[in-house]
This record gives sequence, structure tokens and C-alpha cells, in this order.
Amino acid sequence: MSFFSNLMTKSPTAAAGKPAPGGAETPKAPTLGAAAEVGATPEKEIKIKVEDEPEEDPERAALEDQVRQRDSSISALEKARQEKQQELAQLEKELEDERLQQMKEALTHKIESERIKRQTQHAEERLKALEHDMQDKAAIHEYANLIKSVAPKTGADSQYVTKLQNQLQKAVKKMETTMEHMKEIEEAGKEQVEGLSKEIGQLVEDRCRTELELRKQMEVLQEQKSEMQLKYEERIRENLKTLKALRAKATAQVTIDELEEELMETESRLEELGRIHETQEKTIQTLNKSLAQENGM
Repeated sequence: MSFFSNLMTKSPTAAAGKPAPGGAETPKAPTLGAAAEVGATPEKEIKIKVEDEPEEDPERAALEDQVRQRDSSISALEKARQEKQQELAQLEKELEDERLQQMKEALTHKIESERIKRQTQHAEERLKALEHDMQDKAAIHEYANLIKSVAPKTGADSQYVTKLQNQLQKAVKKMETTMEHMKEIEEAGKEQVEGLSKEIGQLVEDRCRTELELRKQMEVLQEQKSEMQLKYEERIRENLKTLKALRAKATAQVTIDELEEELMETESRLEELGRIHETQEKTIQTLNKSLAQENGM
């Protein structure tokens, strides 16, 4: 107790900063505010702030890196997919153009081949007719007689020659006129042929485009048909499974009904046996009573 009392008596003087018995002044104890001011240095503030921040989770950082890498890879794959899709569309367009051009050329070649065949057949017919005329001796003999009859006699005068020259000039003029008409007809025929060729080309292109569209529609319909066939086959399999399950369930239900009927029949038999047993017991009791009465008598 004396130690604690001395401590209590000395503490106010020490707190007040009064001189000690030795004459030396005791240092003042730092107050709470002073301690806070001394402790609030910039380094400690920075240290406190750094310590207050949450520590970085390595697993989370790794997951974030993986997510970023996947996002970048997905973006790259999407870009590559779009590029490939554009290339595919371009290739499909080129393929369609090539198919259209091939169909046009095939149809044009077919038309030209038929035309050449007709011309060849006509030329062969003319050649056969010419060969027949050249081999016809009677016709050759008649031509010779005709030339002899028209030919001038020996010592004919110059009037006959002049007449023949005039006829020849007239024939040449008619021939020139005929040639001019033939040229005009040929030019008109060329124009008509060119116009018809353009129309035929347009018709061929339209026909090829229509045929190509129909083929594409046919391919799409075939794909849809295959898909629908697969769907219906799957539905049929599912329906068969359901039907099988329903049949099994129906069979089980029938079995349960039969068991219930058998159980009811068994219960009815048991009830009947119980009634028979009761009747027999009553009969036995009656017989026992009658026997007891007879023994008592």
C-alpha cells in the first residue's frame, strides 16, 4: 500500500513538470495530441495508405488475364470468320457467274452446231443433186443439142455477133443489178441476223439464269427435304418409344387390374370361409350343449 500511495503522490508532480528532489526538472510526458502529431509523419501516412489497400489476388489476376486473352482470341476468330464469309460469298458469286457462262456457251454451241448440221445437210443434198445431174446422160445430150441449135452457122454475118454482144451486155447489166440487190439483201440479212443473234443471246442468258435459279431452288428444296425427313424420322422414333412405353404401362395396368380382381375374389372366399367357420362353430356349440344336457340327465 505504501508503494502505491507514493506512486500516486509522485505522479502529479511528475505530470506538472515540477523539479525533482535532486533539483533536475523532470521532462513532461507527451500528451495525446502531441503523440498524434509526432506520429503523423508523411512516411507513416504513406505506409498506412499502402497497408489499407487490399492485396492483389493472384488467382483473380490470372483469371482476368485468361479472360482478356480469350476475348482477344474471340475477336480475332470473329474477324477471321467474317473475312472467310466474305471470301465464300465472293467465291459463290464467281462460281455462279462461271456456271452461267458455261451454260450460255453450251447452249450457244448447241444452237450453232444444229445450224451447221442443217447447212451441211443442205450442202450434201445440193452436191448429190449436182452429181446426179452430171451423171444424167440424157440431160447432157439435150444440153448439147440445145447449144448446137443456138450456135451460129458457119459464115454468119456480123449482125448476129453484134446481137449476141448486146444480149451479153444486157445480161451483164442484169447480173450487176442482181448482184446489187443481193448485196442489199445480204446486208439486210446481216442486220437481221445480228439482231436475232442479240435476241438469242438475251434469251439464252435469261434461260440460263432461270435454269440456274431453279437448280439452286432445287438444291435448297433437297436440303429442306433431307432435314424434314430427319426430323420426321426422329419424331417417328420418339413416337414409337412413347407408344412402347404406353403399351408397357397399359400391360402393367391390366396386370394390376387382374391382381385387384384376384384379391377381391380371395377376400370374398375368405369371407365365405369365415361364415362357414362361424356356422360350424355354432353347430359345434349346439352339439356340445346337447351333449352336456344328455350327460346331465
